[in-house]
Amino acid sequence: MSNTNTHTPDQPYYTSERAELIPFIPKDINKTLDVGCASGSFSMQLKKVFDVETWGIEMVEEVAAIAETKIDHVLKGSFDDVYGKLPKKYFDCVFFNDVLEHMIDPESCLRKIKENLAPGKIVIASIPNIRHLNVLKELLLRKDWKYTDSGIMDKTHVRFFTKRSIIRMFDDCGYKILNIKGINSISPYCLTSILNVLTFKLLEDIKHQQYVVVATPK
Repeated sequence: MSNTNTHTPDQPYYTSERAELIPFIPKDINKTLDVGCASGSFSMQLKKVFDVETWGIEMVEEVAAIAETKIDHVLKGSFDDVYGKLPKKYFDCVFFNDVLEHMIDPESCLRKIKENLAPGKIVIASIPNIRHLNVLKELLLRKDWKYTDSGIMDKTHVRFFTKRSIIRMFDDCGYKILNIKGINSISPYCLTSILNVLTFKLLEDIKHQQYVVVATPK
């Protein structure tokens, strides 16, 4: 899955450890793959917490070079470029940490990667929520759709998702969702909670910046 990436290697985009994902990870994992591993900070944290063998894919060469100093195996290139080098039926957990929205055809990637999962193992993905309150304010009140350098409206995103469309994508790609939960959410005491009560939970999802999905092939 190739994409055009205009981020620079020194941005936080490449260095985040994504600690908020740790609670979703099974304790018995042994071999992991981080698609879009950036500088390897997340996978390095996995090595410390779970003592696992770590693989990563990173298409920005200078960032991949940094990742090579932190994790066990780094494949340089887009997913499509390096997919053939991945071992089959090998990984306990494959991560897509805010990566699928950068792909023109994430469904193809999700279907292919099933061949690389060990039997009964999982994919964990973090995906931005386009129904977040801040996006809706810009669209409905300011009548604007403005791209930014990072975040939900990152200018390098080519796909946009809601909770419902995330569930549909994984189902269409042959996965059973084990867990889906909003993360990096707005405080429960703000306007979103009032709106949620008034609309009988119709707007419950607008407080979440991202959703984490844990899924296994059907």
